[in-house]
Amino acid sequence: MTAHSPASTTAPLTTQHPQAALTALLVVVTAITAELARMSGPLIDAAFTTGVIAAAVTAVGTYAAAGLFVLALCVRRPIDGRVVLLAVVALAVGRVATQGLSGSVRYGTALATVALSVAIVVVVAAAVARVSGRAVAAGVGGGLAVSAALNLALRTWDSVWRPGALGWLVALALVATAVTLAWRLRALPAAPAVRGLWLIGPYLGLAVMTFANPAFISSQAGLPLWLSGLVIIVAALGTAGLLALPAPDPTRLPAWTDAIVVVVSGGAAALVFFTIGWPHDPGTVVSVLVAASIVLLAGSTTIALAQALTRPVHRQRSLRLAGAATCAGLGLILPLLVYQLDYDLPLPVPNVVLPVAVAVLISGMSVRARIRARVFDGEVDLTATPLAMRVQGPALVATALLGLVGIAMVVPTGAPSAVDRMPGSFRLLDWNLHYGVSAEPAVELSDMAAVIRESGADVVTLQEVSRGWVMGGGADMATYLSQELDMEFVFVPAADRQFGNVIMWKPYLGELTGVERTALPFGDGPQSRSAISGTLTDGVPVRITSVHLQHRAENTPTRLEQLSVLLEAQPVSGAYLLAGDLNAEPGWPEPHMLAAAGLVSAQDSAGNPADLTHPSLVPDQRIDWVFGSGVTFTNFAVLDTQESDHRPLVTTVTVDAVPTP
Repeated sequence: MTAHSPASTTAPLTTQHPQAALTALLVVVTAITAELARMSGPLIDAAFTTGVIAAAVTAVGTYAAAGLFVLALCVRRPIDGRVVLLAVVALAVGRVATQGLSGSVRYGTALATVALSVAIVVVVAAAVARVSGRAVAAGVGGGLAVSAALNLALRTWDSVWRPGALGWLVALALVATAVTLAWRLRALPAAPAVRGLWLIGPYLGLAVMTFANPAFISSQAGLPLWLSGLVIIVAALGTAGLLALPAPDPTRLPAWTDAIVVVVSGGAAALVFFTIGWPHDPGTVVSVLVAASIVLLAGSTTIALAQALTRPVHRQRSLRLAGAATCAGLGLILPLLVYQLDYDLPLPVPNVVLPVAVAVLISGMSVRARIRARVFDGEVDLTATPLAMRVQGPALVATALLGLVGIAMVVPTGAPSAVDRMPGSFRLLDWNLHYGVSAEPAVELSDMAAVIRESGADVVTLQEVSRGWVMGGGADMATYLSQELDMEFVFVPAADRQFGNVIMWKPYLGELTGVERTALPFGDGPQSRSAISGTLTDGVPVRITSVHLQHRAENTPTRLEQLSVLLEAQPVSGAYLLAGDLNAEPGWPEPHMLAAAGLVSAQDSAGNPADLTHPSLVPDQRIDWVFGSGVTFTNFAVLDTQESDHRPLVTTVTVDAVPTP
């Protein structure tokens, strides 16, 4: 052995040690961490009210603090069963406290628990690494699959945001399982550690954004949400099958084969993000291609993680492990943060380059491991013993069962029965939902649905609707709200395919025909904007548009250009409604332009023009509008509610009779 060669390879865990329990513990801890990572999005978003720098400091400070928690748990202590138990109990306390607290106390506790969860994943992964790199990858990947399936079973509204028994039941079940497994492992002896555990962070971040995110799978591939359950189950089964196969010996293969995993992972990520045009829906072929690429991305990056963590063992040092936890936290949040900041401070390259780069990074580290295996022939062994399906079985069963429950929960049901009503008249509500984040901050989807339901709305136009944005908690708001309200919906992407505008309507109003998605000029930026239009066929047809214009006050020229393009694509003719967040106030050129096109403001004609709409707590702006032509507005109101940072507008719309010739 040379002076630069590793001391030894990863030692297999002897039979008296519970491999299955170790891997299962990592599965549960990872599932908790994935939910907390989704939860951190709305919490970090709250800091955006202070500014971009405050949000960046909050995000980076939170996730970098994972190293401090590792030091607190592990300094001068070997990573043995007692430390693992202590770490898991600490995570359980933080998770339960996050569920039970509210207000500013919850905010600080939740962010601390997020950092703690990343630390615990690294600590438990360090214990599991004694089995093999494959066991670590199976535990983390299995936990992500379980979390995704559970998220779907909850209709993408995580338990951490849910009031009542269901939220508590899920939280307590997860922490009780984790503590029980850790208690069983309390006699686990210490063992040498592997390096490279920091790579778990980028892998977690990529997964939470993409293949472990049911709403992302649905919106990115243009598929109904229920089909994302099949994608998650197939990905979990396929990945487990790959981990159960013997790995080929890289020293017996040509050197060029090392690059295969990079090509597969990077190519799959590129297909996921670059295949679909904006803002139109993909065809069936493209949808299937994107869904298959998501499955391939999940499998290839998990195998790459397993290879990257099949490394020589070294003496366990708390400082090194703390550094790995800090790097894991930063590796998780920085790509997500920079991706999101692009919508406020545009990057010089498309932000979708970031997840592709993360996939290449993960696979590149596996190539590094293969190269080391060639250099230290016989001393670094990547032909790891296949990970038995018995070890992976509990996570697979949980993923399959929860995935099937999720499919049943979100699959479309029959249309509700018709109601007695006057044809040609309906209640319209318009609302910018701020991707589901309330002022607290929290994600209060049931309260949003209650506001819409109690307004009596038959037609709803929405803006800033999240369909998998981590900043919005990862929820598919369009599907959730439409199911809660027994409505149909159509969606158009805006900033990306996980964020856009929606029209919802009661089925008894008939079909929404002639649906068109209009891309609006980018202008001065910083976000891509769009509109969606369709015609309701209830009696006299009425054309309805939901739109969101560029948001900076100085962007009036861009907004005027966007309105010009919209009016050209959707000319005012017959019964016509245009509703949305125009980011323009009374007296500005934008409402004057719409008035000149023949549109009448509902608030000015049937409500109180002095009522303000933004921000919802103490509004000082009126930037949300409902305009119409060929219709009569009555009973207009701005609702005083704080589930979003905007207040909703509601009015009764009566379509004017068409004069007979």
